[in-house]
Amino acid sequence: MTLTYEDDDVTKKEFAEKLRWFEEEFDIIFSKTHNVSKDDIELANHLLERISETINEYRNEKYLFTLTSTLHNIEKKHPEFF
Repeated sequence: MTLTYEDDDVTKKEFAEKLRWFEEEFDIIFSKTHNVSKDDIELANHLLERISETINEYRNEKYLFTLTSTLHNIEKKHPEFF
């Protein structure tokens, strides 16, 4: 017998936590505000592309707002990567 429990609030909270972690890590990696190299830009673009793809993991459009908000926050802090 298997017990499967999937609560939407728990899933949404987990998703938001992952996005917060991602934003914090992005800030740490790209905290320098000068001399952004081509490699920095490529890495940032790759990371941003991957985080944008996470919405497919949850297959739920209501998480889109949380994802867009996180990406918007990153864009405000790191406009050089957008």
